[in-house]
Amino acid sequence: MSKRKNIDDTNVQNYEKKIAELVATIDKVEDEKLVVENQLKKALADYHNLTASMGKRQALSIFNLKKKLCEDFMPVIDSIALSIESEKTLKLDDKEKSWFEGVLAIFESMKKSFEGIGLKTYLPNIGDMFDTSIHEALAISQDGKPGEITSVIQPGYTLDDIVIRTSKVIVSK
Repeated sequence: MSKRKNIDDTNVQNYEKKIAELVATIDKVEDEKLVVENQLKKALADYHNLTASMGKRQALSIFNLKKKLCEDFMPVIDSIALSIESEKTLKLDDKEKSWFEGVLAIFESMKKSFEGIGLKTYLPNIGDMFDTSIHEALAISQDGKPGEITSVIQPGYTLDDIVIRTSKVIVSK
């Protein structure tokens, strides 16, 4: 019986040793699992940050392209608008009026296209208070109340509600 007891004790010790090894292996695997989970969480956070950053960069790039396009066309828009204003002083016959109305229709279509990408014309009113964030004073006048706009020389423009050109005005002293 003692021989059997020695064998049983040896088997128990072997099993205990195996169990201890398995527990150590499980602990090691769980630690490795935590490391991998943390790496995955960090990688996922990095991915989300990258996509957000790329989205912002793409939006900024699109805005800059739209701004460049609008800035290139603003002098053209201004020139056509001045030409349209001069029509009031001209005496046009019916044929010329018809041609002028066609030009006016094209101009309105062009303005709508630019409005579609976010360009808006800002034309201050006479008597508005001067604001450096949206106006540029080209001259000072003695007429009106101090700080009031007395004349508008050129309209301003906003793109997606951001001022890309201030309106040019004359301000009262």
